[in-house]
Amino acid sequence: MLTDVSYALVLGRPLIMWLGLATFTLLLGALSVVLLNTHAKMKIPFQWHVRLATAGMALAIIHAALGLAAYL
Repeated sequence: MLTDVSYALVLGRPLIMWLGLATFTLLLGALSVVLLNTHAKMKIPFQWHVRLATAGMALAIIHAALGLAAYL
């Protein structure tokens, strides 16, 4: 059941690949907020780091569950 969802094609690629890319992008965004606040003259509110990291971790959990479901 979850394997069918994991490997459902979205724009010709499996859904699990798109979730992985979205997860990576969100976590990279959380990292960039910290780096821009410490090394650049920009000041981005810290709440954006928390929001991006929370969304990234939620997607990472879903991504991992779908990935592991294929082998269980």
